[in-house]
Amino acid sequence: MKPDKESLSFGHYLQATRLEKKISLEKVSEETRIGLDILKLIDKEDHDNLPAEVFVKGFLRAYARAIGADGEEAVRRYELRLNVVHKLDGSETDPSKSASKLWRKLLLVGVLYFALIYLSIFGMDYLKGHLTGQESPEKQASRERPPISASQSAQERESDKASEKNYSDKFVLRITVHEDTWMKIIIDNGDAREYDLGSGDHLELEASTNFNLLIGNAGGVRIRLNDKSIPILAKSGEMVNLNLP
Repeated sequence: MKPDKESLSFGHYLQATRLEKKISLEKVSEETRIGLDILKLIDKEDHDNLPAEVFVKGFLRAYARAIGADGEEAVRRYELRLNVVHKLDGSETDPSKSASKLWRKLLLVGVLYFALIYLSIFGMDYLKGHLTGQESPEKQASRERPPISASQSAQERESDKASEKNYSDKFVLRITVHEDTWMKIIIDNGDAREYDLGSGDHLELEASTNFNLLIGNAGGVRIRLNDKSIPILAKSGEMVNLNLP
Protein backbone atom coordinates (compact mmCIF):
# COMPACT_ATOMS: atom_id res chain seq x y z
CA MET A 1 0.00 0.00 0.00
CA LYS A 2 1.49 3.36 -1.06
CA PRO A 3 1.67 6.07 1.62
CA ASP A 4 -0.68 9.05 1.35
CA LYS A 5 1.45 11.85 -0.14
CA GLU A 6 -0.56 14.43 1.79
CA SER A 7 0.83 13.02 5.04
CA LEU A 8 4.48 12.90 3.93
CA SER A 9 7.05 15.40 5.24
CA PHE A 10 9.23 17.42 2.86
CA GLY A 11 11.98 14.89 2.00
CA HIS A 12 9.68 11.92 1.64
CA TYR A 13 7.22 14.05 -0.35
CA LEU A 14 9.91 14.95 -2.91
CA GLN A 15 11.35 11.43 -2.95
CA ALA A 16 7.91 9.86 -3.52
CA THR A 17 7.16 12.28 -6.39
CA ARG A 18 10.59 11.63 -7.96
CA LEU A 19 10.28 7.84 -7.75
CA GLU A 20 6.75 7.99 -9.08
CA LYS A 21 8.07 9.76 -12.17
CA LYS A 22 11.14 7.48 -12.33
CA ILE A 23 13.64 10.36 -12.12
CA SER A 24 17.07 9.56 -10.67
CA LEU A 25 18.89 11.69 -8.11
CA GLU A 26 21.76 11.98 -10.58
CA LYS A 27 19.38 13.58 -13.11
CA VAL A 28 18.11 16.04 -10.48
CA SER A 29 21.70 16.90 -9.49
CA GLU A 30 22.67 17.50 -13.12
CA GLU A 31 19.69 19.79 -13.75
CA THR A 32 19.82 21.77 -10.48
CA ARG A 33 23.63 21.77 -9.90
CA ILE A 34 22.93 20.61 -6.33
CA GLY A 35 25.43 18.02 -5.09
CA LEU A 36 24.27 14.41 -4.71
CA ASP A 37 25.23 14.44 -1.04
CA ILE A 38 22.85 17.36 -0.35
CA LEU A 39 20.00 15.70 -2.28
CA LYS A 40 20.46 12.49 -0.28
CA LEU A 41 20.35 14.49 2.98
CA ILE A 42 17.07 16.08 1.81
CA ASP A 43 15.58 12.68 0.98
CA LYS A 44 16.59 11.37 4.43
CA GLU A 45 15.54 14.65 6.14
CA ASP A 46 18.91 14.74 7.93
CA HIS A 47 18.55 18.09 9.72
CA ASP A 48 21.83 17.68 11.62
CA ASN A 49 23.90 17.69 8.42
CA LEU A 50 21.82 19.92 6.14
CA PRO A 51 23.17 23.49 5.69
CA ALA A 52 21.49 26.68 6.96
CA GLU A 53 17.70 26.98 6.63
CA VAL A 54 17.85 29.71 3.97
CA PHE A 55 19.95 27.44 1.73
CA VAL A 56 17.74 24.39 2.24
CA LYS A 57 14.63 26.29 1.14
CA GLY A 58 16.34 27.24 -2.14
CA PHE A 59 17.40 23.62 -2.67
CA LEU A 60 13.84 22.37 -2.05
CA ARG A 61 12.39 24.75 -4.64
CA ALA A 62 15.00 23.73 -7.23
CA TYR A 63 14.54 20.01 -6.46
CA ALA A 64 10.75 20.31 -6.76
CA ARG A 65 11.00 22.26 -10.02
CA ALA A 66 13.24 19.55 -11.53
CA ILE A 67 10.71 16.78 -10.82
CA GLY A 68 7.51 18.74 -11.46
CA ALA A 69 6.49 19.03 -7.80
CA ASP A 70 5.21 22.06 -5.86
CA GLY A 71 8.24 23.91 -4.48
CA GLU A 72 6.27 26.08 -2.04
CA GLU A 73 4.50 23.00 -0.71
CA ALA A 74 7.89 21.34 -0.11
CA VAL A 75 9.07 24.45 1.78
CA ARG A 76 5.86 24.53 3.84
CA ARG A 77 6.35 20.89 4.87
CA TYR A 78 10.02 21.61 5.67
CA GLU A 79 9.06 24.47 8.00
CA LEU A 80 6.50 22.27 9.78
CA ARG A 81 9.08 19.52 10.23
CA LEU A 82 11.71 22.04 11.42
CA ASN A 83 9.34 23.33 14.12
CA VAL A 84 8.89 19.78 15.41
CA VAL A 85 12.68 19.21 15.44
CA HIS A 86 13.27 22.45 17.37
CA LYS A 87 10.64 21.50 19.95
CA LEU A 88 12.21 18.08 20.40
CA ASP A 89 15.68 19.65 20.78
CA GLY A 90 14.37 21.98 23.49
CA SER A 91 12.63 19.24 25.45
CA GLU A 92 14.00 18.51 28.91
CA THR A 93 12.40 15.08 29.18
CA ASP A 94 15.52 13.13 28.18
CA PRO A 95 16.78 11.33 31.33
CA SER A 96 20.36 11.28 30.04
CA LYS A 97 20.32 15.08 29.70
CA SER A 98 18.97 15.48 33.23
CA ALA A 99 21.64 13.15 34.61
CA SER A 100 24.33 15.05 32.73
CA LYS A 101 23.15 18.36 34.17
CA LEU A 102 23.09 16.87 37.70
CA TRP A 103 26.70 15.67 37.36
CA ARG A 104 27.79 19.08 36.10
CA LYS A 105 26.17 20.74 39.12
CA LEU A 106 27.82 18.30 41.53
CA LEU A 107 31.20 18.87 39.88
CA LEU A 108 30.78 22.65 40.17
CA VAL A 109 29.87 22.35 43.87
CA GLY A 110 32.96 20.18 44.44
CA VAL A 111 35.26 22.68 42.72
CA LEU A 112 33.83 25.58 44.75
CA TYR A 113 34.22 23.57 47.96
CA PHE A 114 37.91 22.85 47.40
CA ALA A 115 38.50 26.45 46.25
CA LEU A 116 36.98 27.66 49.53
CA ILE A 117 39.28 25.37 51.54
CA TYR A 118 42.34 26.58 49.61
CA LEU A 119 41.44 30.25 50.13
CA SER A 120 40.90 29.64 53.86
CA ILE A 121 44.36 28.06 54.26
CA PHE A 122 46.03 30.75 52.14
CA GLY A 123 44.26 33.49 54.15
CA MET A 124 45.53 32.06 57.46
CA ASP A 125 49.13 31.95 56.16
CA TYR A 126 48.83 35.51 54.90
CA LEU A 127 47.52 36.69 58.29
CA LYS A 128 50.36 34.91 60.11
CA GLY A 129 52.89 36.63 57.89
CA HIS A 130 51.55 40.07 58.79
CA LEU A 131 51.40 39.29 62.52
CA THR A 132 55.03 38.10 62.60
CA GLY A 133 56.32 40.99 60.45
CA GLN A 134 57.19 38.74 57.52
CA GLU A 135 56.85 39.96 53.99
CA SER A 136 54.37 38.24 51.74
CA PRO A 137 55.74 36.40 48.66
CA GLU A 138 54.20 39.12 46.44
CA LYS A 139 56.08 41.90 48.28
CA GLN A 140 59.34 39.97 48.14
CA ALA A 141 58.93 39.46 44.39
CA SER A 142 58.14 43.14 43.80
CA ARG A 143 61.17 44.22 45.88
CA GLU A 144 63.49 41.90 43.94
CA ARG A 145 62.12 42.88 40.54
CA PRO A 146 64.24 45.50 38.73
CA PRO A 147 62.60 48.90 38.19
CA ILE A 148 60.78 49.45 34.90
CA SER A 149 62.18 52.30 32.85
CA ALA A 150 59.97 54.95 31.24
CA SER A 151 60.81 53.64 27.76
CA GLN A 152 59.79 50.08 28.74
CA SER A 153 56.51 51.36 30.15
CA ALA A 154 55.80 53.31 26.94
CA GLN A 155 56.56 50.25 24.80
CA GLU A 156 54.16 48.14 26.87
CA ARG A 157 51.42 50.75 26.47
CA GLU A 158 51.92 50.82 22.69
CA SER A 159 51.83 47.01 22.61
CA ASP A 160 48.56 47.01 24.59
CA LYS A 161 47.05 49.56 22.21
CA ALA A 162 48.08 47.47 19.20
CA SER A 163 46.54 44.37 20.77
CA GLU A 164 43.29 46.22 21.47
CA LYS A 165 43.22 47.49 17.89
CA ASN A 166 43.75 44.02 16.45
CA TYR A 167 41.06 42.62 18.72
CA SER A 168 38.51 45.18 17.50
CA ASP A 169 39.30 44.66 13.82
CA LYS A 170 36.59 43.17 11.66
CA PHE A 171 36.89 39.82 9.95
CA VAL A 172 38.04 40.23 6.35
CA LEU A 173 37.28 37.37 3.94
CA ARG A 174 39.21 37.19 0.65
CA ILE A 175 38.14 34.69 -1.99
CA THR A 176 40.18 33.88 -5.10
CA VAL A 177 38.49 31.83 -7.84
CA HIS A 178 40.41 29.56 -10.22
CA GLU A 179 37.43 27.46 -11.42
CA ASP A 180 33.88 28.65 -12.16
CA THR A 181 31.60 28.34 -9.15
CA TRP A 182 28.52 29.74 -7.43
CA MET A 183 28.26 30.79 -3.80
CA LYS A 184 25.69 31.76 -1.21
CA ILE A 185 27.13 33.82 1.65
CA ILE A 186 25.51 34.98 4.90
CA ILE A 187 27.33 37.81 6.74
CA ASP A 188 26.67 38.39 10.47
CA ASN A 189 23.52 36.18 10.30
CA GLY A 190 21.92 38.56 7.80
CA ASP A 191 20.33 37.84 4.43
CA ALA A 192 22.00 35.42 2.01
CA ARG A 193 23.84 36.87 -1.00
CA GLU A 194 24.33 34.86 -4.20
CA TYR A 195 27.41 35.07 -6.44
CA ASP A 196 28.25 33.49 -9.82
CA LEU A 197 32.04 33.67 -10.08
CA GLY A 198 34.39 32.81 -12.94
CA SER A 199 38.05 31.83 -13.00
CA GLY A 200 40.25 34.78 -12.05
CA ASP A 201 37.55 36.60 -10.03
CA HIS A 202 38.31 37.98 -6.58
CA LEU A 203 35.85 38.73 -3.77
CA GLU A 204 36.54 40.65 -0.54
CA LEU A 205 33.95 40.88 2.25
CA GLU A 206 33.89 42.19 5.83
CA ALA A 207 31.98 40.89 8.88
CA SER A 208 31.75 41.82 12.54
CA THR A 209 31.00 38.32 13.86
CA ASN A 210 30.90 35.53 11.28
CA PHE A 211 30.50 34.25 7.72
CA ASN A 212 28.37 31.27 6.56
CA LEU A 213 29.40 30.08 3.08
CA LEU A 214 27.84 27.51 0.77
CA ILE A 215 30.24 26.87 -2.13
CA GLY A 216 29.09 24.96 -5.21
CA ASN A 217 32.60 24.09 -6.45
CA ALA A 218 34.71 24.08 -3.29
CA GLY A 219 37.79 22.74 -5.07
CA GLY A 220 37.85 25.78 -7.34
CA VAL A 221 38.43 28.51 -4.75
CA ARG A 222 41.04 29.68 -2.27
CA ILE A 223 39.93 31.45 0.92
CA ARG A 224 41.81 33.66 3.38
CA LEU A 225 40.37 35.05 6.62
CA ASN A 226 42.32 38.03 8.00
CA ASP A 227 45.28 36.95 5.80
CA LYS A 228 45.17 33.39 7.19
CA SER A 229 44.63 30.64 4.63
CA ILE A 230 41.54 28.50 5.27
CA PRO A 231 41.99 24.85 4.17
CA ILE A 232 39.11 23.36 2.14
CA LEU A 233 39.12 19.56 2.07
CA ALA A 234 37.16 19.12 -1.15
CA LYS A 235 37.70 18.25 -4.79
CA SER A 236 36.53 20.15 -7.89
CA GLY A 237 32.78 19.94 -8.28
CA GLU A 238 32.08 19.15 -4.61
CA MET A 239 29.81 21.32 -2.47
CA VAL A 240 30.94 22.55 0.96
CA ASN A 241 29.25 24.53 3.76
CA LEU A 242 31.70 26.62 5.88
CA ASN A 243 31.13 28.60 9.08
CA LEU A 244 33.92 31.14 9.75
CA PRO A 245 35.67 31.91 11.97
